[in-house]
Amino acid sequence: MLKELSVQDYARVLGEGNPTPGGGAAAALSASLAAALTSMVFNLTIDKKAAKDYDTSVVTAMKDARMATDRFRERYLELMEEDANAFDALMAGFAMKKETEEEKSARKEAIAKAKVKVLEIPLTLVRESFEMYEALKIATEYGNKNAISDAGVGAILIHSAIEGAALNVFINLAGEAVSDENIKIKEETDSLVEKSKALKEDIVAMVIDKIYGRQ
Repeated sequence: MLKELSVQDYARVLGEGNPTPGGGAAAALSASLAAALTSMVFNLTIDKKAAKDYDTSVVTAMKDARMATDRFRERYLELMEEDANAFDALMAGFAMKKETEEEKSARKEAIAKAKVKVLEIPLTLVRESFEMYEALKIATEYGNKNAISDAGVGAILIHSAIEGAALNVFINLAGEAVSDENIKIKEETDSLVEKSKALKEDIVAMVIDKIYGRQ
């Protein structure tokens, strides 16, 4: 399993001449790192001096957001595994024998089934990575100022995950026939990428303002 590898081994495997793990898995890892960093900001704030003057409602919001980031961290690692497995299944489908009509039919069915997952997983990553922004906004607004740059890095990483997963959505859509459903998926993905870019830039700008004491 990819998530059981050391950082060094993961980087090595990613760089080898195999189709998996690839960009989709790397995007999911980026999302998981973003969630971990955001959780770290909360852990350096909640029950610490940095939060002593906060209203109970703010502390509760931070605790809820921390729980969410912990769930997201593990969820994105699951999607990392699923992305690699789905593409391996697609490659296995293409490698199936196609000499008899039965073999051709079985191969066609296996490829079609795998293509659904190969598109579905990066689309899910785009959608679920976008959900991280709520926690990131809370971390940026209320997080320990000594760790505020980490919230900014988290925003950059989550946007990278969304853009990276979007590219995987697009390349899979490009190989399919144009349909109303595929157009809808393309439009949704485009919209989430643009919204993510705006949110990331807002968070980074806020982080920079806090670093320089402008907020």
